[in-house]
Parts: sequence; structure tokens; C-alpha cells
Amino acid sequence: MRLSVTLTWKRLLLAGIGAGIAALAVGWSGLVSIAANTGHFAPVGWFLHWTMGNAVDTQSIGISVPKGVSLSDPALVRRGAGHFQTNCVTCHGAPGQPQSAAMTAMMPPPPPLEGKIGDWRDRELFWIVRHGIKYSGMPAWTTQSRPDEVWAMVAFLRALPTLDEDGYRALAFGEGPPAGAGPGGGPFETALADCARCHGMDGAGQPPAGSVPVIAGQSSAYLLANLKAFAAGSRDSGIMQPAASIHDDAMLARLAEWYAGQTPPARNEAAAIDRPFGATVGEEGKARLPRGSVAADRTLEVQLSDDTVNVASAFGPPYEAEGLAELGQTIAEAGLPDRKIAACESCHGAAARSANPNYPYLSGQPEWYLAAQLELWKHRDRAGGPHAHVMEPIAVSMTQEQIDAVSLWYALQPAAR
Repeated sequence: MRLSVTLTWKRLLLAGIGAGIAALAVGWSGLVSIAANTGHFAPVGWFLHWTMGNAVDTQSIGISVPKGVSLSDPALVRRGAGHFQTNCVTCHGAPGQPQSAAMTAMMPPPPPLEGKIGDWRDRELFWIVRHGIKYSGMPAWTTQSRPDEVWAMVAFLRALPTLDEDGYRALAFGEGPPAGAGPGGGPFETALADCARCHGMDGAGQPPAGSVPVIAGQSSAYLLANLKAFAAGSRDSGIMQPAASIHDDAMLARLAEWYAGQTPPARNEAAAIDRPFGATVGEEGKARLPRGSVAADRTLEVQLSDDTVNVASAFGPPYEAEGLAELGQTIAEAGLPDRKIAACESCHGAAARSANPNYPYLSGQPEWYLAAQLELWKHRDRAGGPHAHVMEPIAVSMTQEQIDAVSLWYALQPAAR
């Protein structure tokens, strides 16, 4: 006996409605296993991973390592290392630190990364770290306005498969505390050891120099206000927010007092101009290299105009990095009144800081760090202490060349000058 069925739009619609009702009935029944211990059926697991891989591949199109930024840059790798130890090791493990049984019982279980990093392109790693993966336990970066931090994590992930246990510990924990200053196991000592993974016990930062901002000798008022801002999420940093938000105000105050009491690193003279390194924030929320257009000969191509630099300068267009530093000194010491840019030293100089401890010193800070803060203010993405709002209208008036110029000049000065 042959049965014939004529397909009509009405029958297709009814079939669709019936399938939807059946799916709802299955969900309502509670018979579908959601237990992590049972895992997925093999076809389901394959489909989910295939879909995830395709989504990451497609949605990361258009992302690339910023021009001039090297993922093998030791300072960039260092920026990601301490954060990985604090926030990622619990799930993924690390050389010498196996995953816990509790983490491997998740569904899906977070993979050990040493053998998986090579499966992903740089752009895909960036997308995963920045956005996370739904239903997998993989969180997003806590802020979407710090692509420079995400690239630092990608740089560390690229280095991870090459590390043995000693190499990993050297990066993730840094150099040990000086004699007599070691952590003693109490809550404060534990918190301080966490900070020291990146900033060192002395606040000068773990090597290489310039990996992280120098916090030694900053006023306790400034440090505490910004730690609170990080903890509350009003100052954006996917590295600092998780680190600060686990502590109460009393602990943050003790940490601020500790680092305020440290001596800034001493140098007999200003540093020499070197190749730019690290990653900073750029236009449209993208990361970039400080002095991103500096070529191997250190020549900076700049669109010059009367409101950026005196075109009669000895460093005429295009000028070298020394000329950029000269422009930075002008901005720092005299400002650019026609551009409504005040002299930086009017607030950040030693005399002004002694009158108002909420102003930080800028001299000796890494170039990438200073440029990132100015770019965040320029994009209206930067808060902080009680006077942070003062910087926004100034940064909005600055060109990228001016931001890079003043950042370079301050980076060349002895710390806390």
C-alpha cells in the first residue's frame, strides 16, 4: 500500500508548531540530563566544539596584532604572566601546577593550555580572551576598553608552551622579596605577595623595566583612591580590577601605605631613547605601539601643523624621536595654551604634588602606560581618584602625536622627579 502526502504551507506550518511543542514538552519533562558528570554524547560534543571554533574564526576576522607590536616582547609577556597565575591557573593549570580534580570535573572541562595554544591564531586568542565563551566557564575580560591588556595576555599565552616549571615561576611570581621583607603568611603578606608578582615588593616592577607602572613612592592617597576605583570598576583594567576587588578598603589602605613607603628606583641620569615597546591604547578602542609610526631609524612621520609643533624647529618634518621628546618637554613644562593643554608639571611637578597628594608623579613611568591613560581620557573611558576628571578635557584636546610626545619625555626622566 502506497501512502502519498501532499506538502502544503499549512501542513509545514503545523509540522513546525508540532516540533516546537514537542521540544517544549521534552524540556518541561525534566528528563534531559544536564549533569556535568555524564558529559555530552560524542556527536553533541563534536557539534558544540565545531560551532565554537567556527564562531571564533568568523568573529575574529578583522583583528590583527597591532603594527609594530611584538608578541615576543618580554615586557608584554610579563604584563600577562602575573594575571594568569592569579586568575587562570585555577582552571587551566600551569607548568608545575596541575589542574585540580574539581576543575577537571567541569563540563566542558577547561583544557591545559600548553598543548592547545598552537591550535589558535593570534586573532582568535585575542577574541577568546577578550570576549570569553558562553556556557563554558570561560569569562570575558572585565573591560572591553583595554585591548592593550588583552594583547599582553595573548603574548604570555604564546610564551606558555615554551616554559618549564622554573621558567614559569620566574615569570608568574617574579623575583623574590629582599631579605627581611618576605611574606609571613598572614592576610596582608599574602595580598602583598600577589601585588609583588607584577609590581615587586619595592613597587619598581618586576623586570624587564617598563613592564608595569612604577608605584613606589606614589602617595598613599593617590594609590588608595585608584585601588578603590579599580575595585569598583570605575577605572578600567582587566588586570587590576580582579586583583583589587577581592580586598576590602582596610586591606587596600595597607597595601597603599606599603607602596607609598617604598623608594622610587634611582637613576643617575635620564634614560636613553630606545625602541618603543609594549602595547598601548589607540584610536577607536584599538591597541597600538607607542610611537607606532617610528621606523627602524627612529624617524617619526608626523602630520605637522602650528598646533602640534613649531614647524621651524630644528627637528623639521619628518623628525626623529629626539624631536618628539623635545615636543613632549614643551607640553610638560609650558603646555600648549592655544590647544587648551595646560603644562603637565603645573599639577604633576614636585611642588604641586606636595600641595595635593592626589596628583601622581609621571616621570619614569613607562611610555606605553602614560599613552594608554591619556588615550583612555581622550575616549572618555578613564576614571580614578577625586581629580581624575580634570584630565579629560585636556586629553580630548591632544593629538596622538602630542600624547606620544609627552609620554616619551616623561618616560625618559628619573622616577619621581
